[in-house]
This record gives sequence, structure tokens and C-alpha cells, in this order.
Amino acid sequence: MLKTRKLRNLAQANRANLLYQRGDEAWRKGQLRSAFKDFLAAARAGMAPAFRIVGQFYHRGDGVKADLDAALYWYRLASRNGEDSAANNIGCIWRDRGKLGRALRWFERATRLGDADANINIAKIYLRKGDLARAHPYLTKACRSPWTTEQTKHEAKLLLGELKANRTGRVAQPRAARALIGRGTRSRLHIRVAALDAARR
Repeated sequence: MLKTRKLRNLAQANRANLLYQRGDEAWRKGQLRSAFKDFLAAARAGMAPAFRIVGQFYHRGDGVKADLDAALYWYRLASRNGEDSAANNIGCIWRDRGKLGRALRWFERATRLGDADANINIAKIYLRKGDLARAHPYLTKACRSPWTTEQTKHEAKLLLGELKANRTGRVAQPRAARALIGRGTRSRLHIRVAALDAARR
């Protein structure tokens, strides 16, 4: 994978900062390919704030061909430097690959680093597994935190409403949820989670 250097002197730091600023300016103008090149050069020069951005460009395929392995590499570097949203993004990649255990660990790390929005991702995994009791506190945290986005608060409130309406016990498993559409509240929760996830993508 790509190597990064630690900034050793003022000249290197100034060069990395200049590359970062050029990338930011190009990004604002919608010149994604140019922005990516500048952010990548800044990240390779050791500019820590560029790590997450390069990961995001690789993750979304903005200005570069999408490459989830490269996105994971840069997000990990960003996470090691305390970037909470990078840890959340790593969790999303592992969740989308079906590695829910790994995803949970990264989402939990994101919450420890301060990303309150990761709470809803944890709750959704527990809801998919049918573990309502473990999902509930994370949905509550997502609703109450002053640092969650409005979209996350809205999703958490919807899912909490579904939980209250579905106090009958264990929710149907995801494969079974497709077969149970229209059969009552037991499948509605999974359908709601799937619809909210699809809307976020």
C-alpha cells in the first residue's frame, strides 16, 4: 500500500499544507480529479487531515476509481489520528461486506472517538439480528446526543417508534423479513431498517 511520511521540517509542512489547500479549493469548484491528486499528495507527505478525505474519495469514487481496500487503508490512518468519522466509515465498509462483528467494533470505536452518529449503525446491526434490547440504548443515545445529525435523529426516532409498536419480542431475521412483508409488525422493523439504509446510500 502507499507510504506516508511524517512531516520532518517546516518546508515539508508548508508544502503539504499548500497541497491540502489546493485540493480543498479544487473540491469546492467541483474539480474532483484535481482535488483528489492534491489531497493524495498532501496525505503522502504526512498531512493527517488529508487521510480521511483521501479515504472518502476512494470510498465514493470521487475523482478516482472506487477502491474500498484503499479507502480502508486511508481511513485506518485517519482513525489512528483520532478521526471519529473515519472509524465510522470503516464500520460501514465492513457492514456492507457482511462482516458485522468487525463493523460493530469499528462503530463502537467511532462512538468512543466522539462520533455520535455511529450509534444508529450499531443499533441497526442489533435490529437486523433481532436483538431489540441491545438496539434500544443506542437508538436512545442517537436521539439524545447534541452531536448527531438531524437525519440520524430522525431515523432513530422512527426506529424507536417501531420498537414501541413491536413489543412482541424477537424480530424476524432479515431473510425471513422479505417473506413476511405485509404480515404484521414483526417484519416492519426490518423493512424500515433496510429502507433507511437504502435512503442513506
